[in-house]
Amino acid sequence: MFPTRDKLTICFAHAAYQMKARFDARNTGINSFQVRSYDEFVQRVGEADVVSASGMWKNDIIPHATKLKFVQSISSGMDQYSKEMLGAKGVRLASAAGVNARAVAEHALALILAVCRRLPEARDNQHKKVWRGMLGDLTQREDELGGKTLLIVGMGRIGSHLAKLAKAFDMKVIGIRRDPKAGANGADEIHGMDDLVKLVPQADIVALTCALTPETTGLMSAAAFAAMKPSSVFVNVARGKVADEAALIASLEGY
Repeated sequence: MFPTRDKLTICFAHAAYQMKARFDARNTGINSFQVRSYDEFVQRVGEADVVSASGMWKNDIIPHATKLKFVQSISSGMDQYSKEMLGAKGVRLASAAGVNARAVAEHALALILAVCRRLPEARDNQHKKVWRGMLGDLTQREDELGGKTLLIVGMGRIGSHLAKLAKAFDMKVIGIRRDPKAGANGADEIHGMDDLVKLVPQADIVALTCALTPETTGLMSAAAFAAMKPSSVFVNVARGKVADEAALIASLEGY
């Protein structure tokens, strides 16, 4: 049972975000406090009925949270929270799924552009005051996105927004999602997860935008990396465990 509004206390736990200040600006009259370090979090979490956190959360804090009734994650990722431990104490957990969808999709496109337009090299050359000159080798020159094929693995909020951005660059978009019947969400064609290895060879760019689940853990496997074209680009804005890191490193050997 939640306490009444006048007795409710919220703990905002983040090392940098100004969550309490933004909350206070709403003039709710609800008591709140902010912690900036994990040690301070442990010391004060016992005062809180509600916690809003993300990266600072560790399940070791649960025994100290004697009043806790509700945890609001400020990220869509939930793998840092033990649902079993929270459930055993009757604590409800909510994600912020979708809150950063636009920002993450735009970041994915920025990474794609940075690689294709060779922006890191241009930045480094500018810093070194080096003029690269003209190159005859097309594989070493800046490239355009128009006409390229983007394979998006995960056509939820992030993936569907990335698809719209990619279409504005005249790219072909192939989407992969758990349930293709749920719709293409802006992709030119949609497929199931089982088709990943078959579709990867068609892609100039492979982007992971799916959630981390038991089904998607290691989804980008050694077979999937091996199937990629040598010239293709891999972008992961999903959780790291969606890709088999050892397989990724092995696939880069020799380049």
